[in-house]
Amino acid sequence: MKRIIIPILMAVLSLLPYTLGAQDRTVTGTVLDAETGEPIPFASVAVKGTTSLGTYTLDDGTFTLEGVPSDATTLIASFVGYQTLEVTITNGNMVISLEPDALFLDQVVVTALGIQRQAKEIGYSAAKVSSEDLNTTQNSDATQALIGKVSGLQISAASASLDADVRINLRGSRSFLGDNSPLLVVDGVPTPLDFLQSMNPNDIDNISVLKGGSAAALYGSSAANGVLYVTTKTGDKGRPRITYSLTTTFDKAAYIPKYQTRFGPGADDVYGFGAYDKGENQQYGPEFDGSTVEIGAPYLDADGNVQQKTGKYSFKDGARENYYETGIGIQNDISFSSGGDNGNFFLSYQNLHRTGTVAGDVMDRNTIRFNASRKYKSFTASVNVSYSNMQGDMNNSGSNGLYNLWNTPGHIYLPDYKDWRNAPGGSPDQWVNDYYLNPWAQIAIYRREFRNDRFTGSATLEWAPLKWLRFMGRAGINTNTRNSSSYTNAWHFDEYSKTSGRSYATSDIYSDFSTSADFTQRLNADVMAFAEHQFGKNFGIKGMIGWSMNTRYSEDKNVEAGQLALDNLFNVQHKVGELQGSNEIIQTRSQAVYASIDFNFLGWIYLQVTGRNDWTSLLDQSNWSFFYPGANMSLMLSDAIPALKNSSWLSYLKLRGTFAKVGAVNVSPYRLYNTAEVADPFPFSTLTSYQLNQSRRNQYLNPEFTTEFEVGLEVGFLKDRITFEAAYYHQKTTDQTVNVSLPYSTGAESRYLNAGTMVGQGVELDLRLTPLLEFGDFYWNVFANATFATSEVVELYEGLDELAIYSPIYAIVGKPFPYIKATDFVRDPEGRVIVDEETGLPTQGDLVDMGCTEPKVRLGLSTEFSWRGLSLNATFEYRGGHVARFDAESDMLFTGTSYTSAITGRERFVFPNSVIEKVDENGNKYYVENTNITTNSGGKNFWPSLYTNAVAARVVSAASWKLRELSLTWNLPARWMEKTKVIQSAAISLVGRNLFYWVPDTNLWGDPDMWSGTGNRNAPGIVDSAMAGFRTFGFNVNISF
Repeated sequence: MKRIIIPILMAVLSLLPYTLGAQDRTVTGTVLDAETGEPIPFASVAVKGTTSLGTYTLDDGTFTLEGVPSDATTLIASFVGYQTLEVTITNGNMVISLEPDALFLDQVVVTALGIQRQAKEIGYSAAKVSSEDLNTTQNSDATQALIGKVSGLQISAASASLDADVRINLRGSRSFLGDNSPLLVVDGVPTPLDFLQSMNPNDIDNISVLKGGSAAALYGSSAANGVLYVTTKTGDKGRPRITYSLTTTFDKAAYIPKYQTRFGPGADDVYGFGAYDKGENQQYGPEFDGSTVEIGAPYLDADGNVQQKTGKYSFKDGARENYYETGIGIQNDISFSSGGDNGNFFLSYQNLHRTGTVAGDVMDRNTIRFNASRKYKSFTASVNVSYSNMQGDMNNSGSNGLYNLWNTPGHIYLPDYKDWRNAPGGSPDQWVNDYYLNPWAQIAIYRREFRNDRFTGSATLEWAPLKWLRFMGRAGINTNTRNSSSYTNAWHFDEYSKTSGRSYATSDIYSDFSTSADFTQRLNADVMAFAEHQFGKNFGIKGMIGWSMNTRYSEDKNVEAGQLALDNLFNVQHKVGELQGSNEIIQTRSQAVYASIDFNFLGWIYLQVTGRNDWTSLLDQSNWSFFYPGANMSLMLSDAIPALKNSSWLSYLKLRGTFAKVGAVNVSPYRLYNTAEVADPFPFSTLTSYQLNQSRRNQYLNPEFTTEFEVGLEVGFLKDRITFEAAYYHQKTTDQTVNVSLPYSTGAESRYLNAGTMVGQGVELDLRLTPLLEFGDFYWNVFANATFATSEVVELYEGLDELAIYSPIYAIVGKPFPYIKATDFVRDPEGRVIVDEETGLPTQGDLVDMGCTEPKVRLGLSTEFSWRGLSLNATFEYRGGHVARFDAESDMLFTGTSYTSAITGRERFVFPNSVIEKVDENGNKYYVENTNITTNSGGKNFWPSLYTNAVAARVVSAASWKLRELSLTWNLPARWMEKTKVIQSAAISLVGRNLFYWVPDTNLWGDPDMWSGTGNRNAPGIVDSAMAGFRTFGFNVNISF
């Protein structure tokens, strides 16, 4: 694939000279409203078949197009609210009359079950992200490309790893312990949410975001948290099109913790200052002074001679930053599409190769998609098939080598030891640190590999025997086969290193190996019938009834050999001792019947009523059936009020409201009855033993139900040049599935119950200005959205005020969810820290409330500047009103790299905002401001011990402003392309992602949005020792034939 890039570019360049002889002309005219005869300002007028040769009409409807090729024959005129018109180019001043068309609210929106409805009929919030908006910067991950573009939608990556998980949330959390993720539907088939990360974004035509349970009531319990409905591309009517795209990107680590740069290695604490220790990892030693010192313990070189490294005792700028590499991404896409009156098809292939910012990390993805449809008389058949293969080779170090990096003192220039096997002092036998391996050796010794093969397919058959009657059947399948392995490359230390004081060298590193094979499969089937009838002008009705079935199967196998007899021969048959392993098979099934009926009154009142009943194998037969209703209404006031109906300034005015009750089953398979598991330390030889699971099961668990209502306003001005949407929602979830602790006398630790209520509410605002400004060939579009959301835990189980979700994340009555607690120092009633009268040291206190880890405010701002063939696009995002805990600080305090650990110069100091507790003659406590009693240490005996235990100090504001996307695109002039007779269009883009971010000064550690600290999507807000986030720069070349 890569070999065709240069020939294609050479072909393009070689054809450009043929354009030099073209004779251009100027075309002028006026665009009018066909009904009123009034001019239409800001209408688009472009030469057919081009991407850059166009303009907009002025306030009086006139336009001027310069540089029109002499052989160009057709103009395309369009404007929101009017039918697009193709007209033949004539001499003189042209007059183009556009017929009024459906307004913005008459555009089609894909809703539940893939049913298309006009936007004006919908009584709930639904947003649509087009392929153009999704692929502005050619992001290879569609989930990341959605960030900041839809109100109410929050997306966060767990880390900066190549295969990081993503957390997706619509309108906050509804469940304490259950799944809060939206349902992903691809071309009508429910699909695992993580499939979106493996899709080729260039295959996506649009993504409809159906917010809340109200929008997705027909999908059942899986859609209780909303729906992301992905519609993939099909062939367009007309000339076949081949499109090739090359995207090359460069990832540069940028969001790195702030380090102290004053002190080197040493661990002994004498009033805060430790003596220099050449092999020490903790950096509580003397201040850097530029002197020459020994570095690390002696070692044997390749010739068997003892060597001692020396160097300047000064901080090496950039040494830690250069641990990260420049990650490279190369993405090749090619697609072929065509279509006609009776059918179409779309075929695409993508190859993606990425290297990570941590050395040795690499990932490849290959994706193939085929979509086709055919119409024959009253029958329409379509098929959608996709296959993706993803393979990766990654480090398996718990912190991506960062912990070893931070345990390397700052006067050691790390890049000198990147070639760790050959660089003097770099290998495990020779490393300059007595306690932790060279970070590059760490990530090379501990590795993991994986391969994911995903297949998804669907087939749909529609039959419309009558104009008012239609039947549809659809079957879908989604499979994922994942094979992964983790292994350790052996290292046997030489005898000298074992006695040199290197603590990690006292025992060899032996090979180990674990391998797993996971297979998941989802089968889905739907049968639906649709009918509609219009009774005159003032009343219409539509009806739908359907049945669906969904089965899920998964099988996980894992085998582990804790030690291998033969070095680096990774096969479990070479095990030393007993093999460890497991095998799990899960099968579930659900069925449902559902129906909806739509009423249209007077052409401006729209009412939809829905109902669904589910049966699921996850619940006991006594209550495995449950029903939930919904209704939504839309009032088109601009069609109802005569004074507004023909307004020249108001395009539309719509009020809407909705109510829905949605059930969610947050019970894992086979969790209704008590189960037994193998007891530790069995199996032992031929013996085994079992014990009951310590969490007692509850056979009679019920679904969690969320009741939601929503009201909204939508308004458009100046022929939809300005559109605004506001929505308020309120949702209440009852009968939460919670795990309640039991007394030890019961013989169990906990029991699952239906208890607890949570309420969530919010306001969502969306504004579109298209264009905000327009001068000749220049225009400026602005799209903005805002989300203000909050939640409250109303009640838990009787006598229970708080529930640990994943310590330290809690559900606390009266607080928003999720909420973080942390240990703090003991304080007086005014919040001042109480210190000891003699040592000056504070005392560790209890857990205290710190704040919510979900943002209360989210803002998204996208803007587009365009001038002739150039366009500049940018997307900004703000999140605020929440906190995060940065656990990297704990590791950095231990190692002494923490910036905080040096703010007092390692001197004894008066603890800020501290007081001394006194007792008067009556036994009453009072507090005196501490002005002169210093801590008895400002070094190792204080920061990594007492101070780090007060976790509250590293819980800070998680607010951030980010420049998420930036792109500059040049669409090559159409007249150049037309002369080639082969190329339809070509464009070159410069792209950037996450180029800048702004965080409060209290955040010293990095990106606050990462949530890998818990690994639990319901417990965000813990940022562990994660690798640094990165900026992405790159370019894209796109050519269509």
